Amino acid sequence: MEIKASTAADLPQMINLLKESLGEGLVPKSETYFVWKHISNPFGPSKILLAWEDGKIVGLRAFMRWRWQSGNESVEAVRAVDTATDPAYQGKGIFKKLTLQAVEECKQEGVGLVFNSPNPISLQGYLKMGWYITGRMPIYVGPGSMAPVKFSEKVLERAYTQYDTGKAFAKLSANWQLPFDQLLLHTPISPVYLKWRYQDCPVLKYGAIVEPGKFGFVFRLKKANRFTELRVCELWTETDSATKSAKKALRRLIRETRPAMVSCAPSPLYAQDQKRPLGLFGPFKKGPVTTLRPLALNKLNTFEQFYQWRPSIGSMELF
Repeated sequence: MEIKASTAADLPQMINLLKESLGEGLVPKSETYFVWKHISNPFGPSKILLAWEDGKIVGLRAFMRWRWQSGNESVEAVRAVDTATDPAYQGKGIFKKLTLQAVEECKQEGVGLVFNSPNPISLQGYLKMGWYITGRMPIYVGPGSMAPVKFSEKVLERAYTQYDTGKAFAKLSANWQLPFDQLLLHTPISPVYLKWRYQDCPVLKYGAIVEPGKFGFVFRLKKANRFTELRVCELWTETDSATKSAKKALRRLIRETRPAMVSCAPSPLYAQDQKRPLGLFGPFKKGPVTTLRPLALNKLNTFEQFYQWRPSIGSMELF
């Protein structure tokens, strides 16, 4: 078996392997989606290693590039995401070999850490390869509408049309950039990132409300049992006084979409991060179980238990 970095010519075979190994599932396996996720990513193309045997690809491992930024620190990171093994070659340790080689290559390249939110089945495998649990991501929650409606695709389409991400992000100038928090690590927000992550995403739809010079947030309406959860995926303010405008916009959105609940991660880019963003309650350790592994960084003290790490819901969604 030979392990090599992927090339553009390998894409059709990679997609076929993902389909054979994982099926379509909730996320379609397509070249468009794969290119968006692993090639067009503004943080850089993913680290993708392939296992070859008998002239065909029998294993795939992808680490997605990411960046965590504060005013004092910039951490290059990768997220352990897509992996697949040909069903006829399972049980031969291909996943482990690919993962450990990707870990070593990223470490040599100066990548600080790898993170992910594995399911309970794969968690044990990651722990054996040097990952450790850093805890559950903190989440703020709050009640939605007093009269929530049952989940409806029509409500979603109407909201995403009214709060179209393309129109919202077009209000931002090309050189617009939110200042980094001086202490807490977060995803750097820019028009390029917002467009890639939320406007161009081929598998999920989002809505956005942006008031230049004041505030902005990106949201997704997610089915929660028979009702809807309004997830605030990104949240920022540009002035201390803009919090009132942000809360007012959220209340209007709740009246129009009538979700059962609202959720949001702590955001250091929101003027009142420590005072219940958008009037929600928390934070509660109710987010996904998250694991870390140091690479070029020897210690991850600032990331452990989310001490100085503030990922948004949008930067941690499984996609």
